Amino acid sequence: MANPDVLSTRIEGGVAVVTLGSEKRIFFDPEMSDALFEALMALAKDDKVRAVIVTGGAPGYFVRHYSVAALIATGERLKGTEWQENAPYQAGSFDKAMTLVESMDKPVIAAISGSAMGGGFEFTLACDIRIAQEGDFQIGLPEINVGILPGGGGTQRLPRTIGTPNALLHILMGVTLSPTEAAAKGFVQECVKGKALDRAMEIAKRIATHTPESVRYIKRLVRSAVATPLDQGLALERNLFMRLCIGEPAIERMKAYEAQRITAPSATLQ
Repeated sequence: MANPDVLSTRIEGGVAVVTLGSEKRIFFDPEMSDALFEALMALAKDDKVRAVIVTGGAPGYFVRHYSVAALIATGERLKGTEWQENAPYQAGSFDKAMTLVESMDKPVIAAISGSAMGGGFEFTLACDIRIAQEGDFQIGLPEINVGILPGGGGTQRLPRTIGTPNALLHILMGVTLSPTEAAAKGFVQECVKGKALDRAMEIAKRIATHTPESVRYIKRLVRSAVATPLDQGLALERNLFMRLCIGEPAIERMKAYEAQRITAPSATLQ
């Protein structure tokens, strides 16, 4: 079981909430990375969990950033060695946690409850949805200011989120954003006046009402869309559409909708 100062998990109505850190622990480090990967592995396998929210446990923070002390220790230990550009990539728990977030069947929502810089923000970039909350917080990738670069996926995931030119400008400038600025520039989908966790829970509970199969297929299709040739993506979309369409859960829901005979222009599918 994880140290509660490092990570805690609760499940409510099919929604799992993973809380990172506490007032005593505001940085990502190897212990938090290990605990996060283990927690996500368990939730990915739990059929009762329909969506996952990750949020921060310390007031004013999601996770401030990765531990600079840990990075210094690594640098000091390896100082003087030559690190080749083509050295084999060895993923640690932090990297594995982000890969799992992207690949698991369930949507993962980052409820950015405060400052999230460097590795803290990089983790949120792996999440499917990012919700920030208004406040005097900092969001972004300032690593260049201490002579390094975003090493937890930031140089790869941010361009996929906001486009290459905008990502390059942000990373090279190293200037963090307020939550409202982050929303305006597409770093997060929403910035709310209240608590990010409340809005994330609202979204997650709505998602949890849908069939697991439709949620799983939609995440798979949208996640792979950029890297998949259009013709292949369209073919897979149609095949997964048909797989759902001939399934009993979808047939029952479509019959229930059709029985209402709704024709009002303002009405929507519910």
